[in-house]
Formats: sequence, C-alpha cells, structure tokens
Amino acid sequence: MTILDEFSTHFAGSCAMHAKARAVMPGGLSHDIRHMRPFPVFVDRAAGSRKWDVDGHELICYHMGHGALLLGHSHPAIVRAVAEQAGRGMHFGAEHPLEIDGSAQIVAMVPSAERVRFTSSGTEASMLALQLARAVTQREKVLKIAYHFHGWHDAVSVGVDEPTAYPSTGGSQYTCAGVVLAPVNDLAFAEQALATDPDIAAVILEPSGASWGTIPLPQGMLERLRSATHRHGALLIFDEVITGFRWAPGGVQQLAGVTPDLTVLAKIIAGGMPGGAVAGRANVMEHLEFRDDPAWRKVKHPGTHNAHPVSAAAGLACLRLIADGAAQRRADATASQLRSGFNGILRRLGVPGVAYGQSSGFHLVLGRGTPPDGDVCEPGLDPAVLKRGVPDELAAPLHCGMLLEGVHLFHGSGFVSAVHEERDVKQTLNAFEKTLRRMQGEALL
Repeated sequence: MTILDEFSTHFAGSCAMHAKARAVMPGGLSHDIRHMRPFPVFVDRAAGSRKWDVDGHELICYHMGHGALLLGHSHPAIVRAVAEQAGRGMHFGAEHPLEIDGSAQIVAMVPSAERVRFTSSGTEASMLALQLARAVTQREKVLKIAYHFHGWHDAVSVGVDEPTAYPSTGGSQYTCAGVVLAPVNDLAFAEQALATDPDIAAVILEPSGASWGTIPLPQGMLERLRSATHRHGALLIFDEVITGFRWAPGGVQQLAGVTPDLTVLAKIIAGGMPGGAVAGRANVMEHLEFRDDPAWRKVKHPGTHNAHPVSAAAGLACLRLIADGAAQRRADATASQLRSGFNGILRRLGVPGVAYGQSSGFHLVLGRGTPPDGDVCEPGLDPAVLKRGVPDELAAPLHCGMLLEGVHLFHGSGFVSAVHEERDVKQTLNAFEKTLRRMQGEALL
C-alpha cells in the first residue's frame, strides 16, 4: 500500500470532515496554508507538544498555532488567564487595564517599542505600520523584498510568490503601483532605490529573511538598510510577526542590535488568541493621537477587537512567562537537535536535501543540496530552491508519511516549542527516517 493510500484509510474521519467542509466552505479551509493533498487533518484537542485528531491519532505538533505557541498548546497559566478574564467580561467596548499592562510589557521587552497600538492580527498590524509611515514621511511608496510575507492585504501582496511581479491576492497590477519590489537579498538595488526615489516612505522586511528564515538574509543587510533609510528619510519596519518574542524576548532586533522605527507583531504576542500590534518610536506612533490642530496628520485606526480583553489576558500571561529568555533557549536547543538529526538521516540514506533554520524553527529541502554535518543556518542553495523547499511531488508523501508515524509537520518546516521533549525529538527523527525509506521504496526519491 502506498503512503497516500494508507493515509486515506487511517485518517478516514478527517477525510469525511473535509468532504463536509467543502460543502459549506470554499475549498473546505479557513486558511490557505492548511491545504494539503489528499485532504487536511482535522484536530479535536491539543495539550503541550501534542494534539489529537478526530480519528484519535496522537500527533507531535510542529504547527504550534502557526508559530503562535512558544509555550505549547493549552499552557495552564494562559488557560487560567483566559478563563478568568472571560468570566469578568468578553468585550467591554471600553479601554481596560490589561491594555496598559500589555503595552508596558512589550515596551520593556522590544528595543524599538516606545509606544504600542494593538490590532486583531498581523495583517492588520502591517497595514497600520504602512499607514503610519506614509503619514510621517508624507510619501506614498513602500519598498519590500521579494518572497517576504507581510500579510495578505493588497499593499504588500506583490512579490510573495512566483511570478513575483504579480500580486498574490485577487488584485490587479494597480495593486502594485505603490510598491517598489527589490529582488530577494539584493541590497544594492534597495540602496539605489532609496537614493533615487524620493517617494519611498518605508522599507519593510522580515529581519530573519523571507518566510521566517526560509531565505536567510546576507550578513550585514539589516545594518546597511538601517543606515540607508536614515540617510534618505525613510522609515525602517521590521515584520516580527513570527520572530518577535521567539528569536529572543526582544525579537531579531535584540539579537542583531539593529533598531527599526516600527515593528509589526502578532502570534506570540496574544498567547494563542487572535491579536497583533504595532510598536515603535514615540514620534512616529504619536500620529495615532487626537489633537486639536486642523493640520495634524492623524492616522485613523478603528477595530472592534483591538486589545480584546481575552487576547490581552492571554498575551500578558505569555509574555511574562517568556520575558527572561529561558523558554526561547529551550526551544532553540530542541530545534537544533532536530536539524542535526534530519541532516544525519539525509546523509545516511543518501537523499539529496538539507535541514536548516534559525532559532526554534526548521526548514527542509528535498531533492537538492547536500546535508551538512550538524546544525546549519546557511543552506547554500538558490533562493528559488529554498522557497520551494519540498517540491509538490514530494510534499504529500512526506507530510502523510510523517502523519502516519504521529508527526504533524508544518508542510516542509516546523515550529518548536519550549515544551517539546527528548521523546518528541526521538519519535520525529524515527518518523523522518521511516518516511524517507518508504518514499525511496516508492521510487519518489
């Protein structure tokens, strides 16, 4: 029996759920990234590093709430904070003390954060950051880097996927009119654009490199962009939706020693609940204030669920638990074990490929590259190869094979939490080896 045939048999409950979902939801999905062949897994409950699907399978989870769960699923302190706040009120339609406490916690942790404004998601936060940049500079354009992802709104949809000249949304070429798209990691292009186009309001990028380090940045790029934006009067925006609080308590900017003007945050900031924020310099963030001055350039920012009390409670509980960096260090060490183990298996089986990554994440490339000894952050492959990672023809067998062994990859990548344990590492590496051997047996590798 092939991997895909066995998967369809053993995950019959998810197959049935997907059929029901397709009847009432486009594609049977609520998020594009959950699409997989032949059908996605439907999960019933989760705790710690594991979750259980509707068929009763126990799975090691490397989705971790799309990166939001540094402390694992259903951390007791966060669950307690959510329950207590829900009992006090779900939505006050008013300001509340947790907003102040949460903002103060972020200011204490994130180097660029002098003021904070909450949103409902990372996409909304990147929208707000760009509006602030335009208001402050009185310029219209944004420079972004190919393959970097900043949410699904039109203003940053161009350049995310191939072909990079087109938006990934339903927008037309008019969507791209305000975007200067730099080729991936082409620092000279970015510096030249800033020097010659006086209408660039901001440069926005993922400071880890595209797609949380799938395509790492060249050494020194953050420093040079900081210098160039200063020189030419543009703002520098770090999208730390994924890296914020995960790479370090203060994000990539803390590790790199490069402070942007604005930082886009989400995921960990809300402790597993919906939520995001923009943090930044006081004299930039002040453009959200009301002033009795007809000439004042205020950026309007409504949002029914901004700083939602339950999200605020979850986020504050989470941030307090991870502020000392111990959780990040534990997760990083486990991820390093996994990356080294994956590379050892690729090498032993003679499978072309590379496992690499930064902090508490990992990425897999199959079909290209040579596995190095130990851990690696620089895979030395073409950006287009890194972006593709696991080719379509290998993705479903790999994903389904790992699920049959009790491991739920985040496609060809994974987020590691502070509560993943040695037994999780051992089971994951055994699953990877067994799945690759099966793929070799089916002449897929």
